[in-house]
Amino acid sequence: MNSGQTLSFDPIGPDELDLIGRAFQHELERRALSRKSKEAEALAAKLINAYQAGIRDDLGLSIVAGLS
Repeated sequence: MNSGQTLSFDPIGPDELDLIGRAFQHELERRALSRKSKEAEALAAKLINAYQAGIRDDLGLSIVAGLS
């Protein structure tokens, strides 16, 4: 890492986890997926990445979830 670069850490809090969790649960139900499936794991990672990239609303996360 370049000494001029600043490392930023923005943790996901309880409210944010609830938001991501709702989109995740809705998509699991829509697809009839098990929470322990590889597809569910990939979906969770995709939703967290989308949130960290700036998609921070129910509709946006639902759209991202449906694109998988």
